[in-house]
Amino acid sequence: MTDLPKKAMYRVKELADFFDVGESTVYDWISFGEMEAEKYRGAIRVPRESVIQFRKDHKMKPLE
Repeated sequence: MTDLPKKAMYRVKELADFFDVGESTVYDWISFGEMEAEKYRGAIRVPRESVIQFRKDHKMKPLE
């Protein structure tokens, strides 16, 4: 996985590409409250802080 581009807000497609998942998965994360998002004139944007928190919340611990 490459590093997250330095931007204040991300489009759903950008995050789908970053996490290597479908756009519908990102929409699900937003709908289920796992990732915060904002809506501007019908366009959904996700703040950088929300993406960073999402990654922290879903980080796996090493298997024993």
